[in-house]
Amino acid sequence: MTRKRAETKSKKKISKSLIIGVVVFILLLTVAVVAITTYKPDSNNQDNTTNSDEKWLFALDTFTAQVGSIQEYSTGYIPTLVIIDINGDIIHCDPGVHTKEQLMEYVQSAQNPSPGQSLGSAPDFTLQTFDGRIFKLSENKGKVVILDLMAVRCPPCAQQMPELYKLKKELGDTIVILSIDVDAAYGLETEAQVRNAYGEYIRD
Repeated sequence: MTRKRAETKSKKKISKSLIIGVVVFILLLTVAVVAITTYKPDSNNQDNTTNSDEKWLFALDTFTAQVGSIQEYSTGYIPTLVIIDINGDIIHCDPGVHTKEQLMEYVQSAQNPSPGQSLGSAPDFTLQTFDGRIFKLSENKGKVVILDLMAVRCPPCAQQMPELYKLKKELGDTIVILSIDVDAAYGLETEAQVRNAYGEYIRD
């Protein structure tokens, strides 16, 4: 009789422990599922990273700077892309739409300059960008700089933008891209027009 009571008590203890263990397991599992399904990254931090890495600088050409008229930069056509290596030398200046893959090759060359690839020193200039900073080309030595000479009225310029976006998205702040509206120097286009056309790419 005593043994049966002991066995019954033992079974009750095991059953009680098992029930408690199952309940605790279910609670922990529920907490884990809720945590996984409700977790969201900090959207503010994510947006800041995106702005920093994927968007680039825009500026209006001015009568005093006249970047679009500088012989070393100007091809007479837009868009023209000018790629400046880490030493401040031009290694590419050509009109037309460039693919991201083409641009990547030029960037890699600009990051590791070799003798003979320079087309000459990049003339210095100063412009105020849309985010309010003063951009001075000579202060960007050590980084690859891409000058995108463009205008709102230019359909190929609009085609070039997604390719620049892909490049910027992949390389982030290891490169500097500055899109310059060359028609603005003649008073033909405004910041509002550029923002309306290319606002999704502009860093503020």
